[in-house]
Amino acid sequence: MKLDPHLLDSARTAQPAHPLDFVLLSTEQTFLRAGETLSQAVGHLHGLRADFARLEAALGPARTGRFLELTTETGSQATALADEFARFEGAARALRAAVGAMRSEVTDLMATIRAISIVKLQARIIGNMLTSSRQRVEAFTGGLTRMAAEAADLVAEVDEAMVEIAAETDAMDAEAAHLSQTLREVVLPSLAAIGATASGVQSDRHRLAQGNEALARRMDEIFGAVSQLILALQAGDSARQRFEHVRHLTSDALATAGDDPALQGLLLDLGIGQSEGTLRHLTTDLDAATRSFLDLQGRAAAAIGSARSLYLEGPRRGGSAIHTMADQAETVVAGLSRCGEHLRNLAAYAARVAGHLDTIRHHEERMRRIEDLVRLFGLNAVIVCAKLGQEGRALQEISRQLRDLTQVSAAVFTRLHGRLEKTQDCASVIGTEAVASLELEMRRVASDARAIREILEEADRVHGETGHAFGKVGRILTASLDTAAGLMSGYRRNLGSVHVFIEQTARRRDALPPPGPIEPGTPAEAILSAARAIYTVPDERHIHDRILAAAGSGAVGTEPVTAQPEPAPAEDDLADIFF
Repeated sequence: MKLDPHLLDSARTAQPAHPLDFVLLSTEQTFLRAGETLSQAVGHLHGLRADFARLEAALGPARTGRFLELTTETGSQATALADEFARFEGAARALRAAVGAMRSEVTDLMATIRAISIVKLQARIIGNMLTSSRQRVEAFTGGLTRMAAEAADLVAEVDEAMVEIAAETDAMDAEAAHLSQTLREVVLPSLAAIGATASGVQSDRHRLAQGNEALARRMDEIFGAVSQLILALQAGDSARQRFEHVRHLTSDALATAGDDPALQGLLLDLGIGQSEGTLRHLTTDLDAATRSFLDLQGRAAAAIGSARSLYLEGPRRGGSAIHTMADQAETVVAGLSRCGEHLRNLAAYAARVAGHLDTIRHHEERMRRIEDLVRLFGLNAVIVCAKLGQEGRALQEISRQLRDLTQVSAAVFTRLHGRLEKTQDCASVIGTEAVASLELEMRRVASDARAIREILEEADRVHGETGHAFGKVGRILTASLDTAAGLMSGYRRNLGSVHVFIEQTARRRDALPPPGPIEPGTPAEAILSAARAIYTVPDERHIHDRILAAAGSGAVGTEPVTAQPEPAPAEDDLADIFF
């Protein structure tokens, strides 16, 4: 197999693998992946704040105050609704009574018309028996016949209208019965139940609000702790740089030492010292990270347990009161909707009753004319009897009956007129005032019931959404912490390669003679100063200076070894710190 020439050139110029390459790669990838994993969890935790804010608004003072205001009014609403319905029932009873009285007057009117028809027949019989003045009697009986026929037609039309009115009022009674049943068995009990359970529901809402507030505070603390842990993981970048410096000391710098065994030994001493110092710092950081992970995992588990109690177990126990009241409010709205349909039907029936009553009123003029004709024919009977003399005695009974019918018909027509006006007033009250007042009160109650339902449904919806969001964030946070902790644990195992590197370097160092003094201005001094200049952590410079001091190098530019923290770096050294 032939190799690519470029690949061969690359192989010839490639640097040999360094023992720290593995731990360098592991350091970079481990801390980067751990940081990214926790950063995703922080992002979800930050998004959870909006869910907590929505739930806080749904359970906050403004919505709570409105809820208490609405539920407190349910008692007065139930009383007002019952009073309006009682007034409506009174108006319906008045209409039924007026229609019944009018029906009685129409019956009397029909009896009067039948009596006139009988008188008409008697007059015709008597007229046929007369020998003289027959033409006068026939004219009288003919007029009486026409009047009786017109009266019969009128009464038939009035009676037909009364039959329609009776059918409409029967339908109104049935509709009112359904309305009464819905109000008394559905709407009013549900309103009473809302008022009775308001304190329990408010207690549940208060419990949810307190639990949500406490959980939000706890999650804010976890958010801050995870954010601090992410910042702590920045130590990984520092460790990576320190390992790179060790690799430089034991590779690139060592290569520039040439054949100077003293400098080589000193560089290997620095590599071992820096490796051990880096391991000490990493061990401290990893121990602190492990404690943070354990603490965060415990706090996350406690928060998830609280959330489970608040969002899952809580609704099954006390939250059912909220659901029950929401169902009761929905029952009130649905019941009032059915009542509205009954009211609309009642208004339609009342309008048709009013139409039939208008039909009867249109016949009033004809009734008055018939009343006048009865009175006129009574007088005519008297005149005819007087002109017939002895033969007119047979018509005297007819005359007396017509006079009596005149009085009866006048009384019937007068009473019927009054009954008609009263019935029209009652129908108008039902069709406008009673229905409108009851409908207005029902709309007000329905509006408040919908508002109660919306408040409860909003809280329940946002509560469910927050529980779902928290469950998702809880799973992500747990998985992120487990992943990051696993990465840190694996990284700690990978540090074993550093111990192997230290042992190998120590064996190399043992093969070299002890370091001698490093004179100022020599290449060795320049190599050591250049190595010190790349350090980014104060501890690295302390280790460097301590090793050089121990070797008695007296190198120019080294700092004295003290137990105190290093003084603030000069402006030229700032590049060593910002990395």
